[in-house]
Amino acid sequence: MMITLAQIPSPTLPTADPNQGQQMLPLRDIRLPVEPGFWPLAPGWWLLITVILVLIIWLAFKWYKHRIKKQRWLAINQQLSEIEYNYQQNKNQQLLLTQVSTLLRRFVKYQLKQNQATSLAGHKWIEYLNQFDSSQSFAAYEQALTQGVYQANCQYDAPGLITTTRRFMQQQVMKPTASQSLETETKQQEGKAHV
Repeated sequence: MMITLAQIPSPTLPTADPNQGQQMLPLRDIRLPVEPGFWPLAPGWWLLITVILVLIIWLAFKWYKHRIKKQRWLAINQQLSEIEYNYQQNKNQQLLLTQVSTLLRRFVKYQLKQNQATSLAGHKWIEYLNQFDSSQSFAAYEQALTQGVYQANCQYDAPGLITTTRRFMQQQVMKPTASQSLETETKQQEGKAHV
């Protein structure tokens, strides 16, 4: 038997129906990865935040300490200004000397916190005051501060004593902390070594 071309069945071709192709292949849509969000932070950001917070706390602490020193100095300066004003009104050198001497001893006891120094008298008291100043500024007022308090007519430079006392107290109240003064001394010693 002979088969003719007419008798051969033709192959069936797929139709052009778009839904039919999707049903045959189970493909999903392409999804892009989500962009990284703000949270959680990278370790570098945590480090930066920590450094900034430590710096802010340190600056706040320094500012607070400076503010306390400034308030303390303003209160002491106010007392000195009252003593100076009283002296300008009545020109009583004996009263001025008594008030300045009392203020100096209170300052040493409460500001410098050296109770034993307030019991010093005479030349030892002046040496103690001069140890804080290389110019030995209280040496000029040694007789007035040691003996003049007990004498009726002691002559001395009253405005100079007030200026010296004010400068001494301001230096002690506003002086840098121990760590800052160590850095300053180290720099001064290095400067001397280079000379």
